[in-house]
Amino acid sequence: MSHLEFSLILSSPTDDLMELITDFENLPKYLPDQLQNVKIIEKNNNGTITEEQIVFSSVIKNKITQQTRHLQISKNTINSEIISGPAKGSVISIKFSDSQNGTKVDVNVELKLSLKARFLSPLIQKFYKTVVSGMLYKINADAMNHASSV
Repeated sequence: MSHLEFSLILSSPTDDLMELITDFENLPKYLPDQLQNVKIIEKNNNGTITEEQIVFSSVIKNKITQQTRHLQISKNTINSEIISGPAKGSVISIKFSDSQNGTKVDVNVELKLSLKARFLSPLIQKFYKTVVSGMLYKINADAMNHASSV
């Protein structure tokens, strides 16, 4: 198991960022090369289950399909647990909190990989930090554009 933590400061309000990050089916627009498709499988009081098609590109191109259960555990925190696929059991927690400069975003990833996928571990760790950061910056830009047009 690998542990990854990082924080970002984004200029958009917490509520706008939370709204965009929980719009699961629109997430591929922020990561078109890596996140090819997200569809909602189930939505109820226990959260939302999505199915994602993810592409890892390096020397070899790997495409995986996984399912994830997303649970909003507070107004500003979402936990996502991967429930199928090579990273089954991994948990990603994203917490938004107000700061003087906008919104502080804390990302915590507990990455578990199947034996078959462990050889991809360095690539996947880099993927999570790079891709999640990039997605959050793009979501922030969208939130800023939305705020300025209102």
